Order: sequence, then C-alpha cells, then structure tokens
Amino acid sequence: MITSAQILMIVFVLAVSVIASARLLSKGNQPVWMALVPGFNLVAGMRMIGRPDQHALWILVPGVNIYFFFKWHAELAQCFGKTKPVDMVFAVVFNLFYVLNLGLAYNEKYVGPVYNGSAANDNAFA
Repeated sequence: MITSAQILMIVFVLAVSVIASARLLSKGNQPVWMALVPGFNLVAGMRMIGRPDQHALWILVPGVNIYFFFKWHAELAQCFGKTKPVDMVFAVVFNLFYVLNLGLAYNEKYVGPVYNGSAANDNAFA
C-alpha cells in the first residue's frame, strides 16, 4: 500500500523534474509549456539536440528505448558543451540531478544542436 509519505515524495520528484525540464527548455529556446505535456517534452528535447521530431517515437520501442535514452542524454550534455566521457556518464546515471544542474546553473549555456556533426561528436555512446 502506498503511504502518504511516498505520494508526497513522488509529487516532489515530479515537480523538480518539471521545473528542471522547463528551465532547460527555456535555455534551449524551446517553449516552456512543452515541459508540462508528456510526449511534447521529448519532441522539444529532440529539437534542442537537433534531431528530427520523429526520433522521439523511438521511446515507444521496448529495448531500443534504453539505448536511445543513453544516446539522447549524452547528446543533451554535448548541447551544453559537456564533451568529456565523465560528463556523459553523469548525464545518464544522475539524470534528474544533471538536468536540474544544466537548467538552473547560471554558468551553463546552451551551445547548440549536436546531431549530424553540427558540434563535437566524440561522445562515449556514439
């Protein structure tokens, strides 16, 4: 049975992730409201990375979605100039906190899309 403390923790984590996503999207020149709509947040992420919107559909394919989760978050880190392998690992392992840091830190600047070699393409998950 789910306790009220567990529900409170779930609501807190969801609120933090939405705030982090909204701030991240605003840095990437995407509409902030897309962070609130499931599905559209993936499309906005694809646009930040420079991928076509249709690539967000890979999240629906079991097994393949795990690979693309790692790939997309490594590319998202690259969009902010994080090109070291340790940055890629942090972006994947500590996802919520890493996105929160990218979104809320004033010194983190959006560099631009990285898909198709438009920026450094030396990530650990290529």
